[in-house]
Amino acid sequence: MTAVKQSQCPSCGAPLTFENAHSLYAVCKYCRTMSVQSDDALKEVGKTAALIEDGSPLQLGASGTLEGKTFTIIGRIQYNFGLGFWNEWYINMAEDAGGPAWLGEANGIYFYTRLKKDARLSDALEFDKLYAGGIVSIDGKEFYVKDIQTSKVVSGEGELPFPFESEYEAPVVDLVRQDGTLATLDFSEEKPLVFIGKAVKYKDLHMQRVRGVYGFKAADAEAQGAVA
Repeated sequence: MTAVKQSQCPSCGAPLTFENAHSLYAVCKYCRTMSVQSDDALKEVGKTAALIEDGSPLQLGASGTLEGKTFTIIGRIQYNFGLGFWNEWYINMAEDAGGPAWLGEANGIYFYTRLKKDARLSDALEFDKLYAGGIVSIDGKEFYVKDIQTSKVVSGEGELPFPFESEYEAPVVDLVRQDGTLATLDFSEEKPLVFIGKAVKYKDLHMQRVRGVYGFKAADAEAQGAVA
């Protein structure tokens, strides 16, 4: 893991911690101010909306393992996709494990993905022209369109590699290969962002320091996470 950097919220003075060098933004848990690192100081960039209780056992500071490598949750962006809520948990991993990644969560289903900055896509790829079952080529490999939706950003917390705006709409396409590899195309920017990964089961994450929700005790959640 990278070295921890301690700062203070420029709005209320509360302590802010950056655990990963890739994190540029942080949300204060006390006053909901979003700040950006600039010239070894933090600059306020705005206030954020409150998160919605969605029943997730995950939380900032929870830890687990993926492919034998330890990770810690350091941030989250929460989305509303009409049928419920979707969390993208920003996870801190050692550089020799690939560096920071994302753990998506919706209705007890989990997806581990990482941004692929050099992914090759067709120049003609357009969100409005994609359809379920259609084919999208990523780095010369065929992926099938599984789901198309425009989610709305609810809020976020912790430290993150980029800022967000509450109520911002994010056009997203979920893809899958025949071998089970998953991909997500985020059309929020001029050039689609490409995330590659796979589905994972909660018990295989070996989660620790989770929270109890809706009668689901934290100790029980951790016990499930410890089952191989």
